[in-house]
Amino acid sequence: MLSVGNERIRIEIDDLSGGVAQIQDLAARDDVIKYASAAGGAPFEIVCLDGQGRRASYVAGPVAGGRALAGNALYMNHDHVVRAGCESPDCAGRADISCRWQVDVPTGPDGASSWSISIDNNTDDLTVVEVLFPMVRGIQLGPDSADEVLVFPHHAGEKIVNPADAIASDRYMRFWRAGTALGANGVYHREINYCGLASMTWMDLYASPSDGRSFGLYMASHDPSFVLTGVRSETGGPNAPWCGLGFRKYVPVRRGESWESAPFALEVHDGDWHFGARRYRQWIRGRIDLSAVPEDLAMQSSMCPRYDFKNGQAVHHRYDEIPRMYEQARAEGITHFFISGWNRQGFDTDYPEFVPDMELGGAWDLAQGCEYVRDHGGFSTFYINVRLFDLESDFFPTLGRSWSIKNHDNSMFRETYGPRSFAVICPDCGKWRKWVADTAGWMVKAFGARGIYLDQLGSAEPFPCYDTGHAHAHHGLYNQGYLKMIRQVRDRLLALDPSSFLMVENCGDIYSQHVYANLTWNGSLYDEFFNVYKYTFPEFIQVNMVNPRRIADKAERSSWFYRDVARAFVLGSVFWSELGDRFGEEDGDLLDHFRAALRLRQHAAAYIARGVYQDDLGLEFERGADDSSPTAPPAIAASRWLLPDGPVLTLISNPRQLSGLEIRIDGPEEGAWTDCANVGITCRTLCGEQTESVVPADGNGRVTLEIPASGLSFFAVCPRGGETDA
Repeated sequence: MLSVGNERIRIEIDDLSGGVAQIQDLAARDDVIKYASAAGGAPFEIVCLDGQGRRASYVAGPVAGGRALAGNALYMNHDHVVRAGCESPDCAGRADISCRWQVDVPTGPDGASSWSISIDNNTDDLTVVEVLFPMVRGIQLGPDSADEVLVFPHHAGEKIVNPADAIASDRYMRFWRAGTALGANGVYHREINYCGLASMTWMDLYASPSDGRSFGLYMASHDPSFVLTGVRSETGGPNAPWCGLGFRKYVPVRRGESWESAPFALEVHDGDWHFGARRYRQWIRGRIDLSAVPEDLAMQSSMCPRYDFKNGQAVHHRYDEIPRMYEQARAEGITHFFISGWNRQGFDTDYPEFVPDMELGGAWDLAQGCEYVRDHGGFSTFYINVRLFDLESDFFPTLGRSWSIKNHDNSMFRETYGPRSFAVICPDCGKWRKWVADTAGWMVKAFGARGIYLDQLGSAEPFPCYDTGHAHAHHGLYNQGYLKMIRQVRDRLLALDPSSFLMVENCGDIYSQHVYANLTWNGSLYDEFFNVYKYTFPEFIQVNMVNPRRIADKAERSSWFYRDVARAFVLGSVFWSELGDRFGEEDGDLLDHFRAALRLRQHAAAYIARGVYQDDLGLEFERGADDSSPTAPPAIAASRWLLPDGPVLTLISNPRQLSGLEIRIDGPEEGAWTDCANVGITCRTLCGEQTESVVPADGNGRVTLEIPASGLSFFAVCPRGGETDA
């Protein structure tokens, strides 16, 4: 057995198999690997294609050399791999691919370790196309798997309680493109690709045992190439409640070539998932642009999307109705008008033929409608899909087929939405990128659009593309293709209108840096937790849907609506507010609540635009019990925001309108408000007037306030002599 460690972490590797025998959190006194039989062999697997394009997986052969290195590191060498399921010495599945991997642990009190792998392909007929590393299995934090929580980067984030049980459940097995699969080895695995379906390349598994401690395990790919990456979680299921975490890189290692990975982080830590978010941000902040959006966009509180021009092959509204539709939104204080279903044959049809539909009135009427919006204080954003090509399009045989992503067997990836099926187009096909940029530029120039919404770009599954006729140098450059597209479209639009902007469906860290906002959604029955992305990247604006859901039961529909509005408010998100048929005649109370919530959000807009989201850190309050019933109001929720020069904003949801509860709010930094006698409080509630008061801070630099008995409210807090005015 070989081992390496420091004051906080100790890692043991089997010197015969290369298996990760143990990871110890010395401060928590916890053996991270509690299911040694699940840990298996060396923590990697590679996928190869042979000369006929046949795919096969290979695992490590025995360790050919393992040793401790100077500088607190372990080095492991496997001089060959064997076909998965063919590990016996007499098996003919051996391949001359050598894999060397290393674990570095810096000295000191931190629980960090860095893992890397290098591969030499010495075969005559195999090409490595995927590398799964490090895949660490057999994990359980603390004495009971039910105490564990996995934060997973599906879209804007998930917070999965008892993941060993949840990931193996029927509901996750049915989770569409982000679902769990059961492998032939009996292991449940859930793997989503970055960047798009996975928004970031980090995970955090933490435990909060009954003794009051919290400690966790952060795993991340710190890869500045941003290559296509699978983010993978595993479990043995409820009868073997271990977890596994790992990453898959889509990279080529051809015959006679070598490849070396960027580092992967594995770190034990105190506390919960916030540690992982801060750690990932620390790594990535120098590699992406975190500059703020323009002030007028940062001040937006809501937008009005209209998908009901042509939808389901039926005409619902024509272009000449845009002035009336816009005035309906403007009456609510909404000036951002979003146009979808405007294209030939309508929503989710005939993509990418983004030209005006004749039954809706023609290009002139569309341009006139957008001009009306501009002339009356608003601006328009147009929807285009930048990922799909309708298989029924007349242009698919001549254009779509060659532009599409090709799998290793030259097959296309097909997806179905409603009655139509589509091919997934490669973002690094130069002709496709030009078509998207030309289309977006034409909308700005011809129709006066200010914004372009790129549908599916940060939402749907990324795939490898093996078409050698496209611009990419290898199959794993999907993300680089979309980065090229975003920059190409952005530059085209800015040359036409310096105030123009992009939006994307859902999110991805390398994409969000270039857009105004991200329409974030997951599927509420699947543990969505948008706080993860918001806390990691407070600069990135989220837009959240606050429409009544299409649920027949009124009580359940109402409950979801109030939850959605409350979440969007506490997150400081822009409200996605469809005002067409989403509010039915029986939803008058919901519309009244929406109007009151939007007015409150608009009063808070200047604070939110300047604030830095801290989630609920620095707050203490009694939340109340949370009933998981779909018709029960949730518990109290709140967020804390740091404002420039010292003030603090707190956004609160109190859905049961409980009274007599208090919230303690920390100052901007430790000691900043200690014993301050005059702390100014600005408060607003739903349908209430603004109130001002003065309270003292305590010796710990906190103020204690009574939570308003209002569904939504906010406090702006600042010592007198500072400035809280929005």
